Amino acid sequence: MIGSGYTTSYLIYAIFLALTCGVLILQVDVRGFTKNNMAKERKVSRVLGWLLIVTGLTLYIVDLFLK
Repeated sequence: MIGSGYTTSYLIYAIFLALTCGVLILQVDVRGFTKNNMAKERKVSRVLGWLLIVTGLTLYIVDLFLK
């Protein structure tokens, strides 16, 4: 039957990737843009970093409830 048996969920990899990228953007990019006085780029990087972190945490919470 389709859908029964052993399946692999790749959602945990997407969660890990979103959280890791979000933290790295906040740590590396924002610091570099602040150092070079690039206000617009810093603002976009901060928004993108936090958006990725919130997305990763939301997916993690949804995954916990679906199991």
